[in-house]
Amino acid sequence: MTTGNRLYISGYVLAIVLSVAGELIWLGDPLRWRGLYWIDQIQWLELLLVLIPLLWLLGALAGLVTDRRPSWQKQLLRWLIVCGSTLVAVYLVRDPYSLITKPIIAGGTLLLSLLDIAVEEKQRRAGWPWRSTTLLAVIVIAGVVLFWPTSYEVTSPGFTLNMNRYATVEDGVPKGSIDGVLVIERPAFPVDWLYASLLPHVQLKKRDTSISIGEIQQIVRQQRVGANQIGSAVAFQKLGIGRGVIPSGVQVVKLMPESPNSGIIEPGDIIVAMNDKPIASLAELTERMSGVEPGSAVHVTLVRSEQKLPVTMKTIASDDDPNRAIFGIQVEDHVQVDLPKDVHYRSYLVYQGGPSHGAALALTIMDQLRPGGVTYGNRVASTGTIDANGNVGPIGGIEQKGFTVERTNADVFFVPAGQEDEARKGASDLNIVPVHTLDEMLEWLKANSKWKRS
Repeated sequence: MTTGNRLYISGYVLAIVLSVAGELIWLGDPLRWRGLYWIDQIQWLELLLVLIPLLWLLGALAGLVTDRRPSWQKQLLRWLIVCGSTLVAVYLVRDPYSLITKPIIAGGTLLLSLLDIAVEEKQRRAGWPWRSTTLLAVIVIAGVVLFWPTSYEVTSPGFTLNMNRYATVEDGVPKGSIDGVLVIERPAFPVDWLYASLLPHVQLKKRDTSISIGEIQQIVRQQRVGANQIGSAVAFQKLGIGRGVIPSGVQVVKLMPESPNSGIIEPGDIIVAMNDKPIASLAELTERMSGVEPGSAVHVTLVRSEQKLPVTMKTIASDDDPNRAIFGIQVEDHVQVDLPKDVHYRSYLVYQGGPSHGAALALTIMDQLRPGGVTYGNRVASTGTIDANGNVGPIGGIEQKGFTVERTNADVFFVPAGQEDEARKGASDLNIVPVHTLDEMLEWLKANSKWKRS
């Protein structure tokens, strides 16, 4: 076997090893280093992936140098591998969030390197290149087992997040210890059944395959932005330096497959009026729709690209209630937020989105701006959405979040009221406190001040 082929194969082996490590990377969450959480350190560990295309690059260069009489086809093949490997390495360093271009280039480069191995084997021995074929079969099987999406989704424990690193507010100074907590939710791969049988609190369940992975990513990223804005605005209002969250319509998240309004309304549109009467919130839209007969048409005013657009929308009967008219769309409140101070939000490779950090963010902004902070010496962990009125709402993966927080040194874990029993399934020894509102969190911290005991 040539040096170039050994380097190619080393890249394949490293890719498989790092893939398994990536799927189980949550196991390292309790690790801390100089104040950095595991989720901070993953940003640097991701650079290990660059070693894979570099090994392929070196393999191609070794072939170009050592092959004394290469054909022009082999030279072209190896230069293509050099170019592809270089592009993958550059993408990994400069654009680690690329989820489409990078895998396509990496997969193409991998196939080219396999072809180079097969050509080399064919030249050295007569007959079918069985070693190359076996190697290809192993890679394909490993790829299917590790990355073939099934009709299930997996929920695994995830990461604690230092909220004072995630969000920093203008003129703010971190005073207390406040952690958010994330879980891993993604399409299940065949290997996840093995993980679920061996590891605690890894759960599998059926997923909605009618929604593409790209659509899911777009939705959760929008939810993260919304949680950032609402959590910050609520905190400013509590501190008396902002107007908070101002309802301004109902935003379309997506059209359901059965919707009769395809081509009429689009994701991102904002419904601001119905039958010439203003709509400020989802509650108002629901109330107006209660008087509509299924199958009838409704005049709606939309805002699209900052332009008002009158349209006529069709209704159908709800599957849950034949007497209730629906548009066949998924919507959420669209709001304007008053943010009198700038807030910087850090990006994390393993945190693509979701709304569950909203309550923890509001608490963090208040802690940074209020003299003396709000934690009263408690090490706080928190999860839950937050709305315009400071209400804390339910989230998914609460059992896995409880397990993740229990492995830390938190004094209290605030969870949405009604989800405390589920959280305790993952953390029987953790001090779990259910709350309905942000005010209840603040009141508990004050009533259980650590400063009183010092």
